[in-house]
Amino acid sequence: MIERIRSLLARPQAYQFFFNMVGGPERSRILVRDYIRPKAGDRILEIGCGPGTIVPYLPRTEYVGFDVSQEYIDQARARFPNAAFVCERVSELTLPNRGYYDIVLALAILHHLDDAEAGQLFRIAHDALRPGGRLVTLDGVWTDAQSRAARYVQARDRGQFMRTEDGYVALAAQVFPTVRASIHHRLLRIPYTHIVLECVR
Repeated sequence: MIERIRSLLARPQAYQFFFNMVGGPERSRILVRDYIRPKAGDRILEIGCGPGTIVPYLPRTEYVGFDVSQEYIDQARARFPNAAFVCERVSELTLPNRGYYDIVLALAILHHLDDAEAGQLFRIAHDALRPGGRLVTLDGVWTDAQSRAARYVQARDRGQFMRTEDGYVALAAQVFPTVRASIHHRLLRIPYTHIVLECVR
């Protein structure tokens, strides 16, 4: 059953339906208001943008989203013609502009990456940001304070590299001089514990 749900979530329509059902829109509003804090005209790069689920909650910005799923990118382009979407994995070689972006987003990405890949993501985000720019990440996290139900759900997440708060912060701190972590237990309608990192270049 879990494997079937995982495969369904690879389809944009199923992902969007699930996102809405579990309270993704409210989580996005909270992220934008409290952590991303974008201003009109900001230059935003999103790594692993999926079908562009964060875009409706942003003010008018210069937004570029990267994702490896052509299906996700096709849907995002159809829904949000004023944003730019690229179907490929961001790397040091494909980074669109170095030192250009005000904000880089990596939402629900790090817990899918091993330490080497996560370290590369932090380096790419750092290189993409202007001095003073911020990387904002969101992922599942293991904590002693989370409920048994949250542990059960998270153990069945598609991401196989969920970490503790210290684990995420240690990876970020290898690249970013300033890293702030926030833990949330109720960002979704289902039991799940999130960590938000704000990493300042």
